[in-house]
Amino acid sequence: MADIITPVLDILTSLCGYCSKLEDSIRNLGDNLDALKNASNELTSRYLDVKMKVETAENNPDPKLKVLNEVRGWMGRVEILQNKVKAILEQGDREIRAKCFGGHCPKNCRASYKLNKKVTKKLSDVHDLTRKGHFDVVAEKCARDLFEELPVDETVGVESTFEELRSCFQNDEVGIIGLYGMGGIGKTTLLKKFNNDFLSTVGDYVVIWVVASKDADPGKIQDDIMKKLRVQDDNWNDKAKVDERAPLLYNILKEKKFVLLLDDVWERIDLLKLGVPSPNNHKCKIIFTTRLSGVCGLMDAKRRIKVKCLTQDKAFELFKEKVGETTLENPPILPLAEQVVKECQGLPLALCVVGRAMANKMIPKEWKRALEILRSYPSKIQGMVEDVYYLLEFSYHGLPNDTFKSCFLYCALFPEDYNIKTEELIWLWIAEGFLGESDYNIHEARKQGEDIISSLKYACLLEDGEEENKVKMHDVIRDMTLWVACDYEKKTKFLVYDSSKTSGLQVYNHAKWEEVEKLSFWGNSEIMTNNFSQRPHCPNLVTLLIKDVRIPVFPIDVFVHPITIRVLDLSGSRSIRYLPSTIGDFVNLQHMNLSYIAIGNLPKGLKNLKKLRFLLLDGLTFLVLPEEVISSLLSLQAFSMRGWPLPKIDENALLHELEGLDHLQDIRICVSSPSSFEKNTHLFKIATVHV
Repeated sequence: MADIITPVLDILTSLCGYCSKLEDSIRNLGDNLDALKNASNELTSRYLDVKMKVETAENNPDPKLKVLNEVRGWMGRVEILQNKVKAILEQGDREIRAKCFGGHCPKNCRASYKLNKKVTKKLSDVHDLTRKGHFDVVAEKCARDLFEELPVDETVGVESTFEELRSCFQNDEVGIIGLYGMGGIGKTTLLKKFNNDFLSTVGDYVVIWVVASKDADPGKIQDDIMKKLRVQDDNWNDKAKVDERAPLLYNILKEKKFVLLLDDVWERIDLLKLGVPSPNNHKCKIIFTTRLSGVCGLMDAKRRIKVKCLTQDKAFELFKEKVGETTLENPPILPLAEQVVKECQGLPLALCVVGRAMANKMIPKEWKRALEILRSYPSKIQGMVEDVYYLLEFSYHGLPNDTFKSCFLYCALFPEDYNIKTEELIWLWIAEGFLGESDYNIHEARKQGEDIISSLKYACLLEDGEEENKVKMHDVIRDMTLWVACDYEKKTKFLVYDSSKTSGLQVYNHAKWEEVEKLSFWGNSEIMTNNFSQRPHCPNLVTLLIKDVRIPVFPIDVFVHPITIRVLDLSGSRSIRYLPSTIGDFVNLQHMNLSYIAIGNLPKGLKNLKKLRFLLLDGLTFLVLPEEVISSLLSLQAFSMRGWPLPKIDENALLHELEGLDHLQDIRICVSSPSSFEKNTHLFKIATVHV
């Protein structure tokens, strides 16, 4: 019996539960209908508000606005839903009026139950659409109306770079493109040309131009983007923090197909943190310009395009546009103009500035004088400082610290177009104390120097030389560097004389010898033997480079204060056959490079150089080393004698002298046989030996 009763009781319990729910549903039908009616009225009010904004936008003649697809879609869904709600409410009214027993009991319980389920579902739909009906903006300017043509000069010689940029832009796999190159090279001009000549024809992109600049303010970038979009948002100004504004900007941009053009980027800008969506689904592109090639990596650029200097032909074409063809029609002026263009080394900014300065020069004599000034005192050219040097100087100030800046300025001691050996440059930096003091580890200092050279190349302040392991500096960059090194022409701290560029009188009659701290001579013998009306008084001279100069003897008597000199480099002056014994007067000398000169003996006066840290004697074929000279150099840290065998030198004696130097860290030497080291194995313990 229990087996029969238990299932029956379960069925009755379930039936009672169902009846109870059915009763509740039928009883709540009236309340739910009222709730649906109220919610529908609220949705209608929201709909009418949005519709009014849409009609206002559509009737606005200038600027022409386009209603957002999101808004139109919402309005369409509201209209469909409201028709269905209206039908349900009418059915509900009929159901309520048809109830029996004074309106307390429906005629058809099952129909009332189904109707209540419909009411509950539509009530949820109405609430959902009402919630989605909050729009910050209902319309925006058409993409073409948002496009702005930018003022830009006529361009010359950028066709190939322009086509490369266009090709990258049209590649769906490339979302971020970086344009890099030295200051004044024409990156901004190229980007403006791309905006005007190409993006104006694309049609469906919203183009946003923003100047980032050095020390970019994230909040200002956000403001600039919003201004370019011409979006009015009441909540924007109320939110002062970048992270508060980011969601608002993101929600506006994510629905757009846009191109963000960022000019003059100096460091990584976290665009996503600002509210700029990452380029994906081919809906947006980001193109930026920078002087620092490393920034391309920091900005996740998929393609990097280097903007290069103009060829000589294109440079002359640009120069001719600025000077005017009438001026260049004078036959004697044409070859002078070509030389002026050559001095600008294809840098568009310099070509434009010099071209404008020469536009009214109609006499060949004026052009000859201008060429002399450009070679010797380029800062005297009208507009050179204000329009060129100030702009290039930003790259100098953008270097990480004073060490980088000192190393960079030092490169200006080398002549124009000179291919600087990186190894030689780093030795000089170490000797100057840029990379550490006397107890500094040489090998770590050399690594630091290599890193600095790489950084200067990344900053487009140095470029690869014509041979491996060499670098060079653009002529206009070098001119700016000398200008900075001389305290913006207030003091003559750096003095560089190249006989192929400058006449002797301009140097030897210089009125500011006492200010000179670093002096370099390059070229003919006359620079050291002629034109001195009196011995130059150089009490602050620290660095003296006399390189590739044809003189038979180092003119030590020229300088009144050799005691101040710490760095002496005579390398490459192959006609120097001997050094005077008074070389020992350079008692504070720390670096001496005598490589590739023609001396046969080292004077014994070298024994006095107790502070000498670096002695470089590479390529000295006929050298004889007096005994106990090397062993007297107690501070010596690096010794180099490479590039030739040692037929006139007792190798064992030399190695024995080197072995007694406690501070020696680096030896670079050629020996006739490795067995020479068998008796001097201690060298390997105190220094790195390069055989």
